[in-house]
Amino acid sequence: MKWTMFLALILPVFLTGCWDRVELEERGTVLALAIDLAKENEMEEEPRVSHPDGMVPKSSSKRKFKITAQLAVPGQIPLGPESGGGGAKGSQEKVWVVSAVGHTIDDALQNLQQHIANDLFFGHLQVVILNEDVAQQGIDHINEYLRRLPEIRRSVWLVVNHHDAARTMSISPKLERVPALYFAQTFRQAVHMGKMPKALVGDFWINRSKQGREGFLPYISVVGKDNIEVTGIAFFKDDQMQGTLKAYEVAFFNGLTAQNPGGGTAYIPVSNPSGEMVMFQSIKRKSRYELSFRDGNPHFDVYVEITGMIKEKSSVDTDIKSPQDIAAIEKGAVNMFKKAFEDLIKKTQAKHSDIFGFGDRIRAYASWYWDANIRDAKTWQEQYKDLSVAVHPTVRIIREGMTPD
Repeated sequence: MKWTMFLALILPVFLTGCWDRVELEERGTVLALAIDLAKENEMEEEPRVSHPDGMVPKSSSKRKFKITAQLAVPGQIPLGPESGGGGAKGSQEKVWVVSAVGHTIDDALQNLQQHIANDLFFGHLQVVILNEDVAQQGIDHINEYLRRLPEIRRSVWLVVNHHDAARTMSISPKLERVPALYFAQTFRQAVHMGKMPKALVGDFWINRSKQGREGFLPYISVVGKDNIEVTGIAFFKDDQMQGTLKAYEVAFFNGLTAQNPGGGTAYIPVSNPSGEMVMFQSIKRKSRYELSFRDGNPHFDVYVEITGMIKEKSSVDTDIKSPQDIAAIEKGAVNMFKKAFEDLIKKTQAKHSDIFGFGDRIRAYASWYWDANIRDAKTWQEQYKDLSVAVHPTVRIIREGMTPD
């Protein structure tokens, strides 16, 4: 009898696992968000959800925001193969695009909620796209809000769009039935192919919290009506976007930071008077940073090892027949890469944006110098522009490719 009463009391404790469950059809599942600056005429249509007429919330900036959400339509996103592929009509039937404006991010989301019957749910959020104007004016408040939402994973992609972020929410790619999933897959594949460094929102938050390193994000543009293009990366100083690295510069950034696998391509001049060139593709990258001091100031020697192959010759007349020919191409690649690497570092120094983490290495290996001469991120940003850096690349070609038709 005692055991029966004990079991009757204890078993209900193990039967409460689904007490807070919510059916999928009762959630407003947000797959993607776009954040733009709201225009004054758009603010006139703002619903008064968080404040009455005449009461304007005070904030650290005078910006107003327009948030555009891409939501999954319940029952329309298939879990398995589907005939017919993606396409404009198919994609738009599976998602719903809704916009709202507000004085802050949460204010805009509260206004957005007024358009949607179900609670907004961010557990399946794939990407957040920022207008370039938003990124240039600072995104700490956006990051702070996103970090406080427990539903948002650190594997979300935070990217910067060249112009109208809201436009990306209406794109209907041909290769995927759900646009947000296509965006996320595009960024993952760019990393997998060595075209872009890993740059999830969690990575950006980690870099943003460091005193000797700045953050960077993927930079995209809209192409036509149905696609986006990863055009480079946007680099930051604190929380403000300072500039962009073009696609060919991203390849050099990947070399300096040893991002693997390789995948970047570059034309290398052949050392002959005809001006012929070969297409070189990196396969593997290594880098090593050596810190020393010259006249009491830090100096870095960066050793970059690039292994790659010749994919194509620019002309059928280009001779690559002997080890000496390969060695000559390797020498030309070293000269070109050395200048490209050092020019890239100077470009970020001009904007006081240490995306390579030189400051972190000083903190780690010469903490005595950091504590005595730098101490904080602001001081390092000023000193970074004058940092002495020499890059020493080596190139090894292990394979030859094709000639043009």
